[in-house]
Amino acid sequence: MTEKIYLQCEAGQVQVYEDRPETIKAIALVTHPHPLMGGNPKHKIPQLMAEIFAEHGCLVWRPSFRGSGDSYGEHDDGNGESKDIANIAMQMQEKYPNLPFYAGGFSFGSHVWAKSFHLLDQANRPKQIVLAGLPAGRVRDLIDYQTPKIDHDILLIHGEQDEITPLADVVAWAKSQRHPITIMPGANHFFTGYLKPLRTVIERFLVFDTP
Repeated sequence: MTEKIYLQCEAGQVQVYEDRPETIKAIALVTHPHPLMGGNPKHKIPQLMAEIFAEHGCLVWRPSFRGSGDSYGEHDDGNGESKDIANIAMQMQEKYPNLPFYAGGFSFGSHVWAKSFHLLDQANRPKQIVLAGLPAGRVRDLIDYQTPKIDHDILLIHGEQDEITPLADVVAWAKSQRHPITIMPGANHFFTGYLKPLRTVIERFLVFDTP
């Protein structure tokens, strides 16, 4: 079951899509692609992530970034958005304490999660993080994403022919941390035609220690 709920963060109201399973065994927070380029919580990739988490008993929150949907504020290039996601992560864990916490993000949402990760205390960080289409350099020669490194259990998934967030950039980002990358041969940034293998890879990675 999916419904809209509303939270409060630094810039005011945040619209959140809540996906609720019959029995809540864990929680997950999923972030969407760039709102100024049409990204929203209903995009097929965050939607897929939410479906996978919910199928395994996770209550999932998919917030709309600042200035998108019914969320207040203005787009802040990932800075204010990262504060919001860290804040929402804390609110979620306070509302559902003692449950395993997971995270997923796509494109700009992956960048935001990488920054939010460092705003959370060790005890409040997600158990595992799925990052697809992570921007870690210049995107369309317009924005230079300085994505912070993450020493954690993460799944990096990237399209071999990603035309927006070049594969070479995420390889360079992962190299010093020795993070493996799952590459979808022939896939573009939006994993067009690759949703089934994307689902398989994510499900193989996630480990649910449910109570």
